[in-house]
Formats: sequence, C-alpha cells, structure tokens
Amino acid sequence: MLQRLNGFLLLWGIPGLLGIAFIDSAGATLVGGPDVVVLFLACQRPLDIVLIILAAAIGSTLGSLILYHIARAGGEMALSRFSPDKRAWVKQKLDHNAFTAVAAAVAAPPPFPTKLVILAAGAFKVNQIRFANGVLAGRLLRYALLAYLGAHFGKEAAGVIKQHYPVFLVVLVAVVIAGVLVRHFSNSGTKPDPRG
Repeated sequence: MLQRLNGFLLLWGIPGLLGIAFIDSAGATLVGGPDVVVLFLACQRPLDIVLIILAAAIGSTLGSLILYHIARAGGEMALSRFSPDKRAWVKQKLDHNAFTAVAAAVAAPPPFPTKLVILAAGAFKVNQIRFANGVLAGRLLRYALLAYLGAHFGKEAAGVIKQHYPVFLVVLVAVVIAGVLVRHFSNSGTKPDPRG
C-alpha cells in the first residue's frame, strides 16, 4: 500500500515530493524515498531545482517532527530497540550540540542511523525549535547536493553517486564541520562583555 501511495504521489511532481519526504521521515520508510525522487525531478526539471530542494526539505522536517513527538511522548522507551552504547553515544552528541548532531545525522547518507538521532532528540527532550532547525539545515544540504547532481548529470547521477560515494560523504562531513565552526566563532564573538 505504501508503495502504491509513493507511486501516486510521484505523479504529483513537486507537491508529491513533499508528501513522500513527509511520509518517509515520519517513520514509514519508502523504497528509494525522497532521495531518488529529488534526483529524478532535478533531472527532469532543472529550472525548478530550488522548489524541489525546498519541498523535500520541508516535507522531511515536518515528518521528522511527527517522529520526534512520538519519541517525546514515549520517553526512553522509544529507544528500547537500540543498544545502551548507541543510546549513550547519541545522548552525548545531543547534549554537546543538538543542532549540529541533528543536522549531521539527517545530512549523512545511509547507513547512518538517522532515525535513532531523531528518536533520541524526542526522548531526551531536545528543544523543538533547535531540533527542527537542525533537520531543515541538514536536509537542505543533502537535497541541494542531490538536486545539483540530478540537474547536472541527469540519468547518470545515481551511477556518479555510487562511484564517488566516499567523496560525497567527506564533502557532507566537511560542510557540516565548517558550519559548526562558523556558528561557534560567530556565537563566541557576540557574547556580552562582563565588564559592562
């Protein structure tokens, strides 16, 4: 049934992509999911690349908020299928910098356990606005890269990604780290002077 819904939404183009990204991020994982649809639409409609990126990122952010609220209501029980080591590692990352941890998790390609970070953010009651901003930033980054590849490489985009997967992973990590550093230094420069 989910695959039929996926096919139906695909016929709707960009609005359908928003729905696919929402459903996929809300916990009902679809085969291929929004990544494949972003590549396909960017290949077919390169002039609409900004709308494609925004639809996928907004749909994914809204869907992630559903999963976040389910985990928030369920508390740490929502994390019961994950090992204590994984839960502790994610909690440490969220405690250190929730925005960055969430952004990096949703920007990272599979097999990174994105859903674990989203569930943990809800279970550990990360600030909702910080969480949503992290998801939006990470998804914008991920879908912008995929849309660029789809628009510039067309039908060969999937092959290019598969062939250069480690390079894309390094680029995503480097961009996230650069964003963290910029954010850190801009925040440290705006602290009020305690001497008045």
